[in-house]
Amino acid sequence: MAPHAMATTAGPKRTLMPQRSDARLAELIATRVLPNYPSDSILDVGCGDGVVGENLPAVCHYTGLDINDACIYEQRHDNPDVRYVKSSEIPELMKREGPWDTVLLLDVIEHTRGFTPLFELAMRCSKRVVVSLPNELFILDRLRMLAGQELNAHSLDLINQPEGFKHQYIINIDKARAILNELASCNGFHLSEEVLRPLISNGILKRLAYSVLRKTTTARAWSMGSVLIYEASN
Repeated sequence: MAPHAMATTAGPKRTLMPQRSDARLAELIATRVLPNYPSDSILDVGCGDGVVGENLPAVCHYTGLDINDACIYEQRHDNPDVRYVKSSEIPELMKREGPWDTVLLLDVIEHTRGFTPLFELAMRCSKRVVVSLPNELFILDRLRMLAGQELNAHSLDLINQPEGFKHQYIINIDKARAILNELASCNGFHLSEEVLRPLISNGILKRLAYSVLRKTTTARAWSMGSVLIYEASN
């Protein structure tokens, strides 16, 4: 069985999606995760340049939203399916233009001051919510901090940048998952799958080291982050 098809039998399905450090997570989710959850309509909040929409079936209606002053990737004003708006406009747009089959919150909610409001709103206007979060307890991030380097999303280099550029929290996946699971349960949703993201390395020694890590430690050390798929229970 391929690594990204591995799953446990108890509780939410857990799968692996190995990823190179230079790969785009949104593109991987569009090509490896979303095909397992067919949708007629998808809202992508924090869409960047709309790369997810470029990798969906033509029959799927895609809408991408991002804030106009904090887009990491080059904005695509030539794409009518992608819009850049004020952050304050996004909740109203979600309420007014929904519902959707699936709402994507890919590396988004850790940038928001409240962490959970967008997730709660997404559950109210869809039957599936896909959340991706970085694991900032990842072993390489810990080693960088010990070496005196900053976590990029928390760096003091981000002073005077719009709020959307930086993370508001250092993400512990276990704690984040527990918070989201409780809210999901209160809203009639459940966690159906968690996709873990082990790093693919070119170096033989690094590959061996990561292999040992995966056998001897928890995902807290070896996964770069998680993709959490929440679905309506009814």
